[in-house]
Amino acid sequence: MRIQALLLFLLWFLPITTSTTAQISSIDSLDTEFGQMARYFETPGMAVAIVKDGDVLLSKGYGSLGVNNDRLVDANTLFAIGSISKSFTPVALAMLVDDGIIDWDDKVITYVPYFELYDPYVTTSFTIRDLLTHRSGLKSVSGGTLWYHSDRSREEIIKGLKHLKPESEFRTTPAYQNTMFIVASKVVEAVIDGTWEDFIRQRIFEPLQMEHTTILEAERKANNNVAIAHIKDQDSRILPIEQEKLDNMAPAGSFYSSANDMAKYMNFMLNSGIVNGDTLVSQRTFNELLTPQIHYSLFPKPYHNEFTSYGLGWWLTPKNEHIIIEHSGGVDGMSARLMMEKNSKTGVIVLTNSSYSSASLAVAFSTIGTLLKDDDYLGVPQLAKESYSRSDSIRFVRKTERQQGRIQNTTPSLPLEDYIGRFTDAMNGEITISRDDGRLRIQFSRTALFSGTLTHWHYDTFDINWTDPRVPNGFITFEFDALGHISGFKFDQPALLDVDFTELGTILKQGHK
Repeated sequence: MRIQALLLFLLWFLPITTSTTAQISSIDSLDTEFGQMARYFETPGMAVAIVKDGDVLLSKGYGSLGVNNDRLVDANTLFAIGSISKSFTPVALAMLVDDGIIDWDDKVITYVPYFELYDPYVTTSFTIRDLLTHRSGLKSVSGGTLWYHSDRSREEIIKGLKHLKPESEFRTTPAYQNTMFIVASKVVEAVIDGTWEDFIRQRIFEPLQMEHTTILEAERKANNNVAIAHIKDQDSRILPIEQEKLDNMAPAGSFYSSANDMAKYMNFMLNSGIVNGDTLVSQRTFNELLTPQIHYSLFPKPYHNEFTSYGLGWWLTPKNEHIIIEHSGGVDGMSARLMMEKNSKTGVIVLTNSSYSSASLAVAFSTIGTLLKDDDYLGVPQLAKESYSRSDSIRFVRKTERQQGRIQNTTPSLPLEDYIGRFTDAMNGEITISRDDGRLRIQFSRTALFSGTLTHWHYDTFDINWTDPRVPNGFITFEFDALGHISGFKFDQPALLDVDFTELGTILKQGHK
């Protein structure tokens, strides 16, 4: 009997021990790899957390807070999570659905009466579900100039959406949006006694004990363990930058969090809305968050496939026998990526203080690839390295091509003082061209960051040297009426982050008829 008992014990214990040992070995190997990747991708600092079956297998920092800061990153260091922030508002709305206060298919104008889009039919038909699924018909990242580092309130941003012309039919073609999640926060506020921020803190952060996660700038600045944002400028130099105020777009991407706190959030999501035995979201309502709403393969294989869709705040990809739940995030100088596998309850969060996303991409896919033994995902880090190795040369080529496109020995049509004036965009308000120390200057009235000097390039096109290095140089070309008077100008400006200047069209001179 004792021998039989021993054999039974070994039959049960050995597989568990072997599995556990292999798991520990995998994590140790990944830990070493993460440090190497951070150095390869020139990421000053990084934090990673890995969870499985409710346990935290790893939560650790790598590198320092910044290139000029020797303080080491730890598991409580705050990083921007960017658009991963979007996933919190659907959870908040799910709680209100459970409370019987709203329904996913309620009309938005019922709660936000000043919500208005270009097409009246779309305005009156738009539902809460539409807000969360990138199917508005607008161009990708529409309205970026409204919120990007501007002084506009969330209400002002929403009121500016009526000027955005759609690119496709409503509910047919997915295109990534930020502004709709700002609208979603106003739906929350319409039915509660308080602010969207307080609801997120009280109903999500507190039960999950996400003690370090912040939403607003004041909270972030009050914490002394915050990673410093870094960009690569047009000359491929790594520069630290100050993270500007992002409060107006908080529902779309202002959260700062840590490896430890995001590990708690992943376990909450992988446990279907239950934390410490407390059901925060009912099973039925939680399932809706992870139900495909629109097919949306944003990236090619091996990242996504033809079955990839977007749920309510998450990309969803069925792969082999796995269900991958993911979202990336980026703000100026920061990049993050969260990936989870539903069936095995496995997840990884990667937080970096660099705007170039190769590091977070490589680490996340390497982790999921290793834990799921997926060769496709294991090949992503090499793809990321190849892409990153080309980035500096691509930047140089673009700079060279830009210079080669300049037509020499041309002059402006008018004296410089004739280009001075106040110009107006229906959506963005006043843009001023002034003269200072013999040079023309451009300034957006509602966005202090959009300020720079204008240098003659050729004909009536001027080079914009934006004051802030995060904004790449662009051009403006002045337009004239039949009498030779300046009537307005157009931008030829590279996109940055989630800002598309082509939406601005012609900026008309005030008083011009």
